[in-house]
Amino acid sequence: MKDTQWIETYRGAVAAWECDAFGHMNIAFYPQRFEAAARDLLERKGAASVWQTVELDVKYLEELRAAEAVVIRSGVLDASGDRVRLAHEAASPAGARTTLAEHVLQRSISAPALFGTIAGWERFAPAQIPSGEGAFGTGRDRVRGAECEEGALPPSGYTHRFSDANVFLMEAIGMSGAYRRANNRGFATFETRLSLETRRAAPGDGVVVTSGIIAVGTSSLRMLHRMRATTDGRPLAQFYQAGVHFDLAARRSAPWPSDLRAKAESFVLAAS
Repeated sequence: MKDTQWIETYRGAVAAWECDAFGHMNIAFYPQRFEAAARDLLERKGAASVWQTVELDVKYLEELRAAEAVVIRSGVLDASGDRVRLAHEAASPAGARTTLAEHVLQRSISAPALFGTIAGWERFAPAQIPSGEGAFGTGRDRVRGAECEEGALPPSGYTHRFSDANVFLMEAIGMSGAYRRANNRGFATFETRLSLETRRAAPGDGVVVTSGIIAVGTSSLRMLHRMRATTDGRPLAQFYQAGVHFDLAARRSAPWPSDLRAKAESFVLAAS
């Protein structure tokens, strides 16, 4: 049975402190909202139990800036065994879409066959992700108890660290703080794919992030971040991120200078 009616699952606004140096909401604050939306939807469909995000793929269509209102509506794409795949659509109160997401959650018992599924959603195409490790060490940190939920690091905690890793990767290709200030440039993400391992980082765990470049376009950059545990090197998460060299005055993409583009191209990972 198809249920073409989406359900409103979140209504709120962007806080000024959630915005980064480039003037828009940092990507690390999107998972919190989509997780809240998912739990609201599942609870209202009679499936309120302990769910854990295993994948969160996001397309950022428009910037979200401080004090802007956000409405999320959600629906079920499919459910099988212990997993359910949701669709989220974030929009302004007037209905202008800003963000789309596909969200896979897992729980310890089988998902019930009571989910009606939405129609008309164009499924995200798989991202082409190489298997190799990036050449750059872009993060080293310890997980704090205050940032954990149910004893483990939530998706937002991973995304915060991958957002920071992006800054180090920008520095590595020559897009330094001095360059950004002198040229009024930043970086705007338009797509992310977060994949989490079943065994999560817990309070006190050390984590390390490595990053690499997948492809360089006229103004775009596609990159891959991986997180591992410092104790045994086990993988914890993978994060695909695609964005553009961004003109902060015009609020649109700008071509890479030839020297930055050449340097970025020299670091592209081999295809898997």
